[in-house]
Amino acid sequence: MRRKLQENTLIEERRRKRYTNKFSMGINDDEANNMLLPTRYKTVKSTEGTNKLSEILFKFYVIVAMTFLWTGYTLTVRYTRSIVPVDELYAATTVVLSAEIIKLIVSTFMMFKESHYKYVEFRILLGKYYFGAPRELLKMSVPSIAYAFQNNLDFVGLSNLDAGLYQIYPQSGNNSAEGGYNSALHDVILRAKVFYYTMGGNFSALCWSSCSAGVYFEKMLKDGGSTPFWIRNLQMYSCGVVNAALGCLFTEGYLIYERGFFYGYTNKVYAIIGFLSFGGVYISLVMKYLDNLHKSFASAISIILVVILSFFIFNDVFIGPYFVLGTGIVVLAVILYNYASE
Repeated sequence: MRRKLQENTLIEERRRKRYTNKFSMGINDDEANNMLLPTRYKTVKSTEGTNKLSEILFKFYVIVAMTFLWTGYTLTVRYTRSIVPVDELYAATTVVLSAEIIKLIVSTFMMFKESHYKYVEFRILLGKYYFGAPRELLKMSVPSIAYAFQNNLDFVGLSNLDAGLYQIYPQSGNNSAEGGYNSALHDVILRAKVFYYTMGGNFSALCWSSCSAGVYFEKMLKDGGSTPFWIRNLQMYSCGVVNAALGCLFTEGYLIYERGFFYGYTNKVYAIIGFLSFGGVYISLVMKYLDNLHKSFASAISIILVVILSFFIFNDVFIGPYFVLGTGIVVLAVILYNYASE
């Protein structure tokens, strides 16, 4: 008993040391390496100009990475759901489940790395914060259910709506939930005949599941007490695996049984899994250590890129004046709301 108490004390001391000497962005060099983010500052003293350049490069990296993940995911899903024949199409729920499993594996590995690759420390952390905290695990099941629901609705949306409109509409829902620009955009989208082209109820659910899960998850990451970051992710993604598995069973279970789990999988489908899994982990890092302004800039750029690239890749994209107006309103709403909140 005494030895176990000493081990717990040693682990807590090491964790406290790692979270000292934080920089203005709330993350130091060691954390940056552990968190899959680039190191923002050098440990040696540098001039003010060098620090400013380092900050700019860091923010630029974040915006570019998130833009690439969101744009690639949206376009690839739309391509596979619109180009591939129905009889050769993969089951969307299997993609969501595969992504959740990968996120769980990545989080487990990063937790093991944070334990200095020592099994004893790793086991103690899991016992204290994961298996020994069922109430915290239950809390993380809430955004997990919402995200699993949202990820499956992504495939429904991109099967019925072109990538540009899809990218705009859920983002407008996020803004309305947090600040409110949806009424103006809603009128524009109605004129663009989104609800005649798709099932409006599904997209309303997509908007609200996305924004509610994001707000709740960010609050748990930033105000979640002493629970380590990667334990929060373990709680999130372990619940996600269960929810995604239930989705496979109850929505496409018979189809998966008849064709097989990996039926219709191609390199593009594996790319979707990569975008969805690593994108999810990366978003949680940004929620924890950066502010919403960087995320909103990436979202705005992604909307513009998806609209432009969709026009050249797909044949069903029409960019009219109302579409341009709606896109502009969403981009402006994303930037202004988050800028004001800062």
